[in-house]
Amino acid sequence: MAAKFPTQAPTVYTDKSTSNDVGDTSHWDGADANQAKAEIVAIAGKVGINGDTNPASLDYRVGHVESRKEAKTGNGTLTSGTSTTVTNANVTTSSRIAVQARSAGFQQLNPIAYVSAINSGSFVLTHGNAAGTETFDYFIVT
Repeated sequence: MAAKFPTQAPTVYTDKSTSNDVGDTSHWDGADANQAKAEIVAIAGKVGINGDTNPASLDYRVGHVESRKEAKTGNGTLTSGTSTTVTNANVTTSSRIAVQARSAGFQQLNPIAYVSAINSGSFVLTHGNAAGTETFDYFIVT
């Protein structure tokens, strides 16, 4: 018997008969047992086992969702001078960082601030000579 799952929900019949009549459609019989077996196998295949390598299994798909990159956010103020080190425990050497101005002074720097180094736990913004009042937001994709 072919399983109905995952395209249809499986149907399991309740034994309503007191006789052992396999022709009785309301009686649990060998065909129903085979159908239940086929459904269990289909469900197990769809769900998968821990660490499943089948791309169609839910275990595989959830594992890949959990391993996707995450974005973290923060904000800061430039230090006076031409570089600012931003410390954030979420930064790794493979992080991607985007910076957005929060003040007009930030946008008026020449050169405008850019990420010049990414280290474990921090990144460096290089910028034109700042007064130390220019504010910004950033997000880190780890």
